[in-house]
Amino acid sequence: MAPNIGFSTLLLVLTISLFLPIFNFYGYKKYREIDLKKINKFLILALFCAALLSKLSLIYSFIISDYSVSNVYKNSHHLKPLLYKISGAWGNHEGSMLLLILVLCFYLLIFDFFSRSNFKIKLLVNSVQSFIIANFAAFTAFASSPFKRIFPTPITGMELNPLLQDIGLALHPPMLYLGYLGFSIVFSFIIAALLLEKLDEELLKNLQPFLFFTFAFLTLGIGLGAWWAYRELGWGGYWFWDPVENISLMPWLSACALIHSVRLSTKKDLAKNWTCFLAILTFILCLLGIFLTRSGILSSVHAFAIDANRGYFVIALIALIGISSFAIFALKSGKISSKKFEKFSLKNSASLILINNYFLIAALFVVLLGTLYPLFSRAFFNEFLSIGASYYNQIFTILIIPFLVFLTLGNGFLNFSIRHKSLILLTTIAITAFAYKAEFLQIVILFLAILSALSIKKLKFSESILAHFGFSIAICAIVASSSFAITKELNLKEKEQLKIGNFKLNFDDIEHYTGKNFIARQGNFTIEKDGKNLGNLNPQLRYYPISNQTTNEASIKHFLSGDLYLVIGTKDEQENYAIRAYFKPFIYLLWLGIALIFMAAVLKTCKNLIRKHN
Repeated sequence: MAPNIGFSTLLLVLTISLFLPIFNFYGYKKYREIDLKKINKFLILALFCAALLSKLSLIYSFIISDYSVSNVYKNSHHLKPLLYKISGAWGNHEGSMLLLILVLCFYLLIFDFFSRSNFKIKLLVNSVQSFIIANFAAFTAFASSPFKRIFPTPITGMELNPLLQDIGLALHPPMLYLGYLGFSIVFSFIIAALLLEKLDEELLKNLQPFLFFTFAFLTLGIGLGAWWAYRELGWGGYWFWDPVENISLMPWLSACALIHSVRLSTKKDLAKNWTCFLAILTFILCLLGIFLTRSGILSSVHAFAIDANRGYFVIALIALIGISSFAIFALKSGKISSKKFEKFSLKNSASLILINNYFLIAALFVVLLGTLYPLFSRAFFNEFLSIGASYYNQIFTILIIPFLVFLTLGNGFLNFSIRHKSLILLTTIAITAFAYKAEFLQIVILFLAILSALSIKKLKFSESILAHFGFSIAICAIVASSSFAITKELNLKEKEQLKIGNFKLNFDDIEHYTGKNFIARQGNFTIEKDGKNLGNLNPQLRYYPISNQTTNEASIKHFLSGDLYLVIGTKDEQENYAIRAYFKPFIYLLWLGIALIFMAAVLKTCKNLIRKHN
């Protein structure tokens, strides 16, 4: 019953989303404004309710383990914990597409019911957003249905990938989708402004709550993905420049540039065409990410492996939206008026924002090239290339230095007195002195990141200050955790000991543990430092019999100086266990930095909403 309801309501989503823009187009001159508003509200509410009911039907099918549904059979099992049964409803291609549609409908509902935009803008945004929903609903219903049935009904499921059975991955896709898909509303705003040939202060202010809210959740989604990789994959890192990681970073870089460009357009009436271009680009990059994870051309634990034929539909959708939107931009951008830039000055915030915008786009191009070029090389030249982390690390090391210089100037360093500047520089040098063993460029980056963080101390608190501070300390964490990390890999017997940094780890014994859908071999270790017991580490090697897969569950102990991270592997014939130990100094600053950026964006959203309703 639930699958039938789910598929029927999915078709209802498609019907309403196709009808709404057509109705608005023909009804604009035939109906009174108040009647058109009421009809739009009713249709949009019905659209959201249908999408919600469709998603809940799939979730219910997962909860009751309805193996007559192919999606449930391939991605669930009745022995799996309830949380991971529910997350299985979006931990695959078909289920994630249904979540995508629900989030798009959610943003449309919030916009229509709460935005104070004028009537024409609302109609255009509603129509553009509905058109986007209709395309994804058509694809999901006819090419990638999550409600496809199988007969005869299997008696057991194949289970979700054990690597995805983690709280980080249960939360990561919904948060990332709230980030990705919120840019559809920003995109719709800009298309409406271009069609009306008017990008004024009121429209930009109405756009900002959606922009900051969606940026907040894009940041949180990427942060949760990094946190999951750090805890679950067992290699001691959080970012590997995996292609699917890269495609989430690209819209984030573009969105950073967009946020600062919107500020210029709103407060100084500058760079309005640049704002339009960045808004379109950001949403196209989000769509590109959706395509690459579903086309079957990327090999990644993040990717949904499907056949390329279904991926062609998504790339056709990208082409349709991309070509039409940039065509509108080309035709209408000349009619969007804005002031010209003044002469460049290091004390001019507009100049500094624009320069760092260029660095953000340069970084975006680096990631885009490194991600897509191997795909083109394989498709057109039959050459299999692999671009590793060193490519990104080397170029980003060069780009981040001038970026941090201009960020420091933008934070107000030049506004300090000579006495305060000297104090900040001396404090920065003193802190950076602990990095004397690092490479020269890493020392420079660390110095500039600390300097940029200290340079905002005198300024009046604002959300931008909080976000800039979060970014600076995140850079400090990246440099510290990579430059000063300690790694040890060795074979160890029970009752033996290993040393890592100032810590001693005593391998006490092995314990066997049975979970709901796995069995585990757990190593018990005692941590000592200067003769004091500092606690225990209990890494596990888990085996999932249903999927016949093994995973490493790292054990992490947090200290003020950093994380002690331990992984246990297989046992050899001599009763030796493969052990990997890491010490990651100050890595908690990375999670703190991400949290501060998220909080800053949420606070900015709330401030804009309060200001609008007063």
